[in-house]
Amino acid sequence: MIIHTLGPAETDSYQAAVTYIRKRHLDAQIKLHPSFEDIYQHLDQLTDNYLIVPAAFRDQQGDSWGDLHYRYIKQLQLVDSLVTELASLVLLQRTDTSSSVAYTHAATLELLRESVNEKVTIVTVPSKYEAYQRFVNDGRYALTSKKFARLTPEIQIKEEYTAKMLWSIYRIRGGIKDEKIATS
Repeated sequence: MIIHTLGPAETDSYQAAVTYIRKRHLDAQIKLHPSFEDIYQHLDQLTDNYLIVPAAFRDQQGDSWGDLHYRYIKQLQLVDSLVTELASLVLLQRTDTSSSVAYTHAATLELLRESVNEKVTIVTVPSKYEAYQRFVNDGRYALTSKKFARLTPEIQIKEEYTAKMLWSIYRIRGGIKDEKIATS
């Protein structure tokens, strides 16, 4: 059994896959991807494999888990679910920059908007891990996992959040997706 999810190994997605394998006593391997979009784009090549994705997932185009669940209904069969505790989320702020850029995963966009009280340019990325990496290079804020945070006098935690997540486990049927139907 092969389970596809978001990488790298530092992500909550990887940890959810490990937890699922342990709880179900499965003989499985985990294949990590740079984004969930990458997995969805290659479903036809992953037939009879599995996908684990958080219910809070939102892709870079703003499509929610529900949008994707129904869009790929012929290619994905929901077979199980799992609830896990996420790594603590933190809002990081850099005080040594004039940057007005804030990084976050698309799923946590609204939480970032609610948490930052100044005008910033918000950039969404495929993972909280990438949000942290980009923040270190040129950001003012990042909403990311606490486990990534390397605090310094210039990088501080402004807020901390804890949450559980519902994960969907799909069997990938593969096949070619029907063409999108135009809506008016």
